[in-house]
Amino acid sequence: MRGIDPRFKIVSFLFLAWSIALTESIGKVLLYLPLVLATSFLFFRGRRFPFKVFLFADSFILLVLLTQLFLGSKEVALLVFLRSNEILLLSVSLLSSSSLFEVLHALHHLKVPNSLLQVAFLSYRYLNELSRKFELTLKSAKCRGFTPTTSKITYKTYAHLVANLLAYSSFKSEKVYKAMLCRGFNGYFPVFRHFKATTFDYLFLVITVGYGVLVWSL
Repeated sequence: MRGIDPRFKIVSFLFLAWSIALTESIGKVLLYLPLVLATSFLFFRGRRFPFKVFLFADSFILLVLLTQLFLGSKEVALLVFLRSNEILLLSVSLLSSSSLFEVLHALHHLKVPNSLLQVAFLSYRYLNELSRKFELTLKSAKCRGFTPTTSKITYKTYAHLVANLLAYSSFKSEKVYKAMLCRGFNGYFPVFRHFKATTFDYLFLVITVGYGVLVWSL
């Protein structure tokens, strides 16, 4: 799965996700399952299945499922559960098999605005650093005797911590931007490895899209 061109994987995922999301029949949704399981098998072969990811994602639709089970239709609840998990499984199998930079590079070839891709890449790049900075600041506050409670002092302390994080983010962004300009940044990230489509990539696209069209036409 990692050897497939990310551009073809993104197109396949978008088409299949759109088809599954608009399917209103449980029977048709189940027809997509063999293809979803096949792509998952290619990706998870020799890997550990991410049960935590699915439990976290399913927790968001739990309220919808419970509402439909007790106040609505059980068929709708099952349909929502199947569609959401099939789309999630496809996204993990197709998109997670490529690195973030490869996905963003592929989206650039698919004419996604460059500014949007830069924001996504830099946000992902420095999100962990901001998280570490917040944890370090919170640990420093606890070393000075801070104990989180439901008091006014606690809320005020957290407000100061967030304000400190925002100030640090602004300062860090200016430093990163100046460093990028010093390295000749002109609005585009240089790419040294470009995609090259193969016959297998086209075959993968034809099989996935053709399967989706076949199921949709039934």
